[in-house]
Amino acid sequence: MPKAEENKLVAKANRTFEESLKEAGIKGAVAVIADGVEMDIRDIPTADVTIQPVFTQTPLGLEVLRHSAAHLLAQAVTQLYPDAKPNAGPPTEDGFYYDIDMKPVNQEELEQIEKLMKEIASKNVRIEKHRLSKKELLDRFSHNPYKIDKIVENVEDSGSSTVYSQGDFVDFCRGPHVPSTGFLRSIKLLSVASTHYKADESRPMLVRIYGTAFPDDKALKEYLHNREEAIKRDHRRIGQEMDLLVFNSEWAPGFPFYTPNGFVLKNELTNFMRGLNIKHGWQEVATPHIFKDLIWKQSGHYAKYKPNMFLFTLPDGDNYGVKPMNCPGHVAIFAREPKSYKELPVKYSEAGTVYRYEKSGEMGGLTRPRMFTVDDGHAFLRLDQIISEIKDIITMIKETYSTILGEPSLTFDLSVIDKDAPENYLITYRCKDCGTEVEGRKTSMTDEMVCPNCSSQNLEPDFTTWDQATDQLRMALNEEEISYTENPGEAAFYGPKIDVHVKDALGRSWQLSTIQVDFFMPTNFGLYYINSESKHDRVIMLHRAIFGSYERFMAILIENYAGKFPTWMAPMQVYVVPVSEKFNDYARKVHEELFSNNVRSILDDSQETMNKKIKTVRPKRPSYIVVVGEKEEEAGTVSIRNRENKQHVMKLDEFIASLKEEIMNHSLEQTL
Repeated sequence: MPKAEENKLVAKANRTFEESLKEAGIKGAVAVIADGVEMDIRDIPTADVTIQPVFTQTPLGLEVLRHSAAHLLAQAVTQLYPDAKPNAGPPTEDGFYYDIDMKPVNQEELEQIEKLMKEIASKNVRIEKHRLSKKELLDRFSHNPYKIDKIVENVEDSGSSTVYSQGDFVDFCRGPHVPSTGFLRSIKLLSVASTHYKADESRPMLVRIYGTAFPDDKALKEYLHNREEAIKRDHRRIGQEMDLLVFNSEWAPGFPFYTPNGFVLKNELTNFMRGLNIKHGWQEVATPHIFKDLIWKQSGHYAKYKPNMFLFTLPDGDNYGVKPMNCPGHVAIFAREPKSYKELPVKYSEAGTVYRYEKSGEMGGLTRPRMFTVDDGHAFLRLDQIISEIKDIITMIKETYSTILGEPSLTFDLSVIDKDAPENYLITYRCKDCGTEVEGRKTSMTDEMVCPNCSSQNLEPDFTTWDQATDQLRMALNEEEISYTENPGEAAFYGPKIDVHVKDALGRSWQLSTIQVDFFMPTNFGLYYINSESKHDRVIMLHRAIFGSYERFMAILIENYAGKFPTWMAPMQVYVVPVSEKFNDYARKVHEELFSNNVRSILDDSQETMNKKIKTVRPKRPSYIVVVGEKEEEAGTVSIRNRENKQHVMKLDEFIASLKEEIMNHSLEQTL
């Protein structure tokens, strides 16, 4: 659950929460948490209850604010366009959107909508909740098929649900919402897109309007400034300027092509991770890109990823799938020979490229391609080794981000199973009739599994294994003294996991690293080790990725550094340019000395002027520009310009030694 305020108080029965807050001298709350449930401040408890006020400065309060802003957007749209039919308007990580069945909107119309939203906000219109029966709801929204769908799907025939009104506008919603539109003054509409209803291309096309909202104008202005900066730093634009990668929508839509410069960046990250893996005892392996589909069915990936897999049938009738994950390949390597308990843990790492069929409208540069490489790792362990290995991976995560990003803010999430939706996971079921254990996954809530022993459908989920795995992750985090948020329902389909979020230079949070405990895949593939009593014992599998996907991580790095990478990972570390053609020979000597010392040097001995050469190379973002002329040749020196355009002269051998030290130390800042 998102964090709320720590101060708690007892709200009296039969009085609004607002009255209890006012009596306690608490102002400005937009909602409350009562017995773990988010509620409106005007709700009335039937008994005394302990509550926590929720303010807009907290994550939950901001979510309430933005959800309310989405309703304000729908209100303004329906006033300006009476035929518009709102579908849904959820809050997002940095704002909100609303999908509406209406004619397309241009920039001028978007500004008119925003203007009306601000007018309504300035009137401080009271937002009220009403409870209606299903029949009343269907009557109230009879003109809107999208709301009718939601009512039919979410409200039982004899049940009821809530609507929120502000002035003449009414929306079907569970809330909570801010008390009045006066809380919604710091808003901004950002863009317009199109989408299909329920993401189904056969259904109507809707207009999606994006916006954002903040508690005050200062926070909004800061966000908009960072957003403009993010647009300037867009990895697709910078990638083109630096000649890092190519996307060819005709030949291979969604598949990145790495240029020599782009491959240098990817290779530096790969080499960094290779060194870290060796240091922590991970052995490097390589696995096929294509497996028979039987393997994906056995691993559980087929049921999870089938809609996003590239599947095909050969002329001999065999069905294959291009891998969406690397896990089964590592399983095959581990299973090649029996392992003793003394040999565990066995830890395999692979920079493994995987493939996912993303819809054309969902692809986005390197952040969501159809092909990406994972810095994958799978550890095969005894039960008593889980905590120590999780802690060691956490150490690797911290070392990675301190080296590559300095000391970024890291937040940890513990993603656990939603026990009310067992069909989403691989779990153990126990037959109530004969006691047989069945491991597998339902395809839906209504799907019935059958006991292989007695054919009974009287099975109940057994969460023991999941609870054990979750406890191991929780204990590792606690022993490392790491604070974390626990998120029910966010576990992987085969086990609970730790996800790590990293903030970049613009304050954006990215989910990158993951550690996942898996009891089920080893069972599905019959993995075991020989224990101290010479008996077969159960192997536990840890899945881990630290960068996550190289592609997504590279996109984040490009935008974090605006392409001005630390020298050790920069594709062009030194750009050598002579003052004139007379000094080409000395420039070549400097270039060759740098090159022989494993420095990525580019020599420009073309016929252009020195100033034009330097101007032309700036978008490529070299770490250092080295200029040589008569004085440098006579003295055996080089004139160095760093990215701040500060210049100084050094002996060539001293420059090379200093540069190599900067590279070897993975320095984040330029040292020259």
